[in-house]
Amino acid sequence: MSGKTSLDTSLIPETWTGPHGDPRGQRPRTEPAFTAAITKEEFDSKYYKIKSGHVLVLNNKEFHVPNADLGNRDGSDIDASTISQRFSELGFEYELETDLSKSATVEWFEKVKRQLITKPVDCFVLVILSHGTANGVYATDQLMTTEEIVENFNATNCPPLRFKPKILIIQSCRGTNLSRGLNVPIDPNQADSSADLSEYYDWLGIQTVRLPNEADFLFSYATIPGRAAFRNSELGTPFIRHLSKAIEEMEENEDFYSVLTSVNKMVGMIYKPNDGVAAYSDIVQMPCFVSHLTKSLRLKQSG
Repeated sequence: MSGKTSLDTSLIPETWTGPHGDPRGQRPRTEPAFTAAITKEEFDSKYYKIKSGHVLVLNNKEFHVPNADLGNRDGSDIDASTISQRFSELGFEYELETDLSKSATVEWFEKVKRQLITKPVDCFVLVILSHGTANGVYATDQLMTTEEIVENFNATNCPPLRFKPKILIIQSCRGTNLSRGLNVPIDPNQADSSADLSEYYDWLGIQTVRLPNEADFLFSYATIPGRAAFRNSELGTPFIRHLSKAIEEMEENEDFYSVLTSVNKMVGMIYKPNDGVAAYSDIVQMPCFVSHLTKSLRLKQSG
C-alpha cells in the first residue's frame, strides 16, 4: 500500500476560537490509544472466548431531578427481573441495584472494578433501565452522560476488561419525539447480499497492538437518537421483553449481532404501541445498536 495518510479533518489547536472570534478555551479532551500486550493467538481469534461473565442491572424507577418532570417508571421491575434471569441462565453472575443517585452509581462501578481485579471475567454487561436523553440516562438525582458511563470501563480506567467485550444495554427514551412508520403488506421478495471483506495487517514479530480506549464496546439502545421509548406498567418495556426472549432462544454459537437484529425487527416492525384505550396507528419504536467490537461475540458457546 502506498500514498500518504492524513486526517480527513483539520486538527483542533490546543486553544481555539469559534465563529466571530468566540473563545472556546481548551480543545475537547480526546483519549489516545495506548500500547497493550496481546498474544498472537488471541489477536487472530475471530470471536471472543466467553466462559464467564458479569452483568450489572441498574433499575431506576423514582426520580428527584431539579427542573425535570420525571415520572415513576412503573413496570420496570419486570424488565429488571427478566433480563437478570436471562443472563443468569447463560452462567453470568449478576448484581441488581435500584434507584441509585449519580454518586452511588459511580461508587458501585468502582466497587465492581475492584472485584474484577481479583475475579476477572470474559464478558461484562451493564443494563440501565431509566429515563434518558439523547446524550445519557438519569440517575435518581441528575443526568449521567453515556460518555461518563463508558469512561468507567474503558481500556484506561478498567484494565481487567481490556480486550474483553463490554455490552451496554440502555432502556430509556433518547428524546421526546415519536417515531412514525407505514403499515405495509409483507413482500415475499427478498434482497440478500454478502461480502467477504479482508483487511491487511502485518503481524510478523509484533507482540503489542494499539488498543483504542473505545474498543470492544457494544451499545444496544431501546430506540434511535431523538426518539421516545415505550413502557407498559404491567408488561415492562417491549425492548427488554423482546431482547430477553431473543437471548432465551439464542442458539449455540449464534452471533449476538443476529440476536440484536432480530430484536430490531420484532420491536420495530411487529410491536404496536397501545395506550390502553386505542392503538397508535402509525407510531413505532426502532431499537438500534452500535458496535465497537473487534471480534464476533457469541454469548452461548458450545463446549
